Amino acid sequence: MDANQRLAPHRHSEFWFGDGNIVFRASNTLFCVHRGVLVRHSPALEAILAMPSGYDTDGTEQLPIVLHQISEEDFTYFLNWVYHISSVPPPPEEQLLVAILKVSHLWMISNSIKFAIDGLENLTLQPTRRLELARLYSIPQWIAPAIHEDHTDVTCEHYRYRGCTDGVQTAYPPSLLVSPSFSCSARSHSRCKEAWSGFWWKKVARAILHPTNPLPLTQTLQLIIEAPLPDGMNVACRQAMIDVMIELDGLEVEERIIEGVIRAVTSYFSSL
Repeated sequence: MDANQRLAPHRHSEFWFGDGNIVFRASNTLFCVHRGVLVRHSPALEAILAMPSGYDTDGTEQLPIVLHQISEEDFTYFLNWVYHISSVPPPPEEQLLVAILKVSHLWMISNSIKFAIDGLENLTLQPTRRLELARLYSIPQWIAPAIHEDHTDVTCEHYRYRGCTDGVQTAYPPSLLVSPSFSCSARSHSRCKEAWSGFWWKKVARAILHPTNPLPLTQTLQLIIEAPLPDGMNVACRQAMIDVMIELDGLEVEERIIEGVIRAVTSYFSSL
């Protein structure tokens, strides 16, 4: 039991309606509001409230419905959006919109979710903040733009989401589909591809994913050009793979990595 639950709760100064018929508790504050107003916005909440709890006084001041992980401020901002009345000074716009999104996501209120997401899209949020909100509130359309926006710092530490490393390492090593060179047979070329893959993950990927000094993606091509010949790889095959990357101006390297991170982050968020 946390400190808030041990203290006697108090009524909210504004969202305690005398004719209200359902009581919620957020943090240490009680809110007496109108069930009909809320369920009109959320059929999911209506279904939840219709489930028998085993208590005759459930949803009353004596036994309020506790909103775990919803703060007093968050619920106040949400109710202000529902009722469109408040004497409370408005918070910073991001804080208000995230509060609405948080409660709306809990109760699956589609119109207020859209309202909050549309509002947040008009704000200048850091890519990592967008990824955090995408994870918490299921906003998959934000993943790719956030990663592309900050692609020069694509590292697992930067995005702080486990699963990112595995995703980058499953991205296809650039130029792996290059045909055998004039001095390499089809059978020998399998060793070239194996050597290229090993070089990619042991040298390039580790440099990109370094926890304190990650290699910018724009410098990846130069690292590959300056590196010694990977063991077991034909010289001409290595040059052919580098030539393809140079012809593409290094974009293949960058895009492969970014696409790998996007797939990894999307997959990880979907598994939550």
